[in-house]
Amino acid sequence: MVVPPYAPDPGPRALALRLAALASAGVPVRCPVWLGLGAPDAGSSRLAEVTHAVARHLADGTGGVLPRFNTNPYPATRVFAAASRGRLDALGPDMAAFPPDLAAPLWWRVLDRVRAGHDPVVAADLLLRLGYQRHAADVLGMGEPSAGGLGAEGFTAGRAVKQLAVLFWSRPSSAGVEALALAGARSDLPAAERHALALFVLVRNGRRGTGTAALHEAAAIVRATAPDEPLVRQAHFRALAFVPFLAGDVAGTWDLLDRALAEQRSVRPGTGLDRLAWDDYAYPLHETIARTHLRTGQPDRAVEATGELVGLSPGDPRTWAIRGDALLAADRPEEAVHACARGVALGGLPAARAAFYRGWALARLGRAREAAESYRLSRRIDPTAPVVASALA
Repeated sequence: MVVPPYAPDPGPRALALRLAALASAGVPVRCPVWLGLGAPDAGSSRLAEVTHAVARHLADGTGGVLPRFNTNPYPATRVFAAASRGRLDALGPDMAAFPPDLAAPLWWRVLDRVRAGHDPVVAADLLLRLGYQRHAADVLGMGEPSAGGLGAEGFTAGRAVKQLAVLFWSRPSSAGVEALALAGARSDLPAAERHALALFVLVRNGRRGTGTAALHEAAAIVRATAPDEPLVRQAHFRALAFVPFLAGDVAGTWDLLDRALAEQRSVRPGTGLDRLAWDDYAYPLHETIARTHLRTGQPDRAVEATGELVGLSPGDPRTWAIRGDALLAADRPEEAVHACARGVALGGLPAARAAFYRGWALARLGRAREAAESYRLSRRIDPTAPVVASALA
């Protein structure tokens, strides 16, 4: 069975259509973190919990106790969350203009700290998580991110990773950002930052499936700057697994992923913050394991791997997206219906994808009327995915 890919149209016009449709679709995001830094609840992902913890410690002036986290949400998460609630007044790029009736007190405490210039790296991390790239560039002392954002001296020691994040999330499709990152990885920055910049180049090329010269140079720098911290070493081995995978070396791929898993399991988190960091590193590892099983023709093993994601972050739409993919690939449509329904229940833009695949699974079960209802819900949330129109036709 070939499951069609869900690929919405790209570009600003399609984005405008998505936002307008989402504003009237009646599928609000359940998580309260993204709209005004409300306290996480049962509908929140671990990623949202991390974001709230960063905000809380920034506001309290205790950013120094934060461990290193691994994952950043897509910067438009706040924008799509606002649209899903019909609050187009919360889409803007100015944190100070956020609607007061949506903002928790923590929001304004954070804004005060940002304006005062406290903890610039922690502040930039939070601002990026909330989709305020321009503010993040300002607190890091960068220029206009869409115009390059770095002076002639390049990345700044101690801020390089966040500077790269500002550049990337301001221009995510620009190859120039990867070239800047590789130049920074070759520089005399501290080894940990060179490692992070090279890791970015390696992963970006690996996800595109391109075994370029840049990928191999980045991999060499990653190996030469190998970190000591187990969780960072996990990300290190996970990224390096792209090299044998692109060369068709399945055994070599699994050897590196097994080493990554061993590093993850070697850590015993102590505090609640440590546990948040542990989960934040574990999630992309198990996601990678599940996707690798899918790409190497082992869908049942992929389903098993997605069980780890359910345990880690059941409030994350990505969890139910990949679990639904794995269940459909394993030809288990009844279970896929339930997984996709969990994704729909979380609301927001990801519910469009979840509704489409729920419809696809229902159609496999011969439940045509329910399938059509699910397809219509998907189109109501996001009218820019051609595969949905084809399914309805």
